[in-house]
Amino acid sequence: MPKKPPPTYESEALGVLAYEFPFHDKAEAEAKIKARLQRKKLGPYDAERIGLLRQMKDELQDEIGKGPQSTYFTQRHDKYVDMRDFDVPRLTRETIARYPQIPETEIHSFVPFCILLYYLK
Repeated sequence: MPKKPPPTYESEALGVLAYEFPFHDKAEAEAKIKARLQRKKLGPYDAERIGLLRQMKDELQDEIGKGPQSTYFTQRHDKYVDMRDFDVPRLTRETIARYPQIPETEIHSFVPFCILLYYLK
């Protein structure tokens, strides 16, 4: 079994932000992020950094939420939704290009998670 990578500032913040939807209270997510960062000693809460992560998450949430109307939607591969319905490599590459301030490794793991969360569930 592969060893789980150590938590990072971005992974902890994105782990909370992923479950934030437009109708949610942003203050609640921010409190959870602050608590996680403090508990795991990952540094102080940085509103600008969190804002950038939130912006990326919002864009991914919106795009994936379009389903078959998304420019990254390839085609239905089965009678049920499937991860292959989206061009994950292209979406990942283009997200990395739009957000060079966010570590690539974080985006590589976050994009498939977003597809799982916003499309497959």
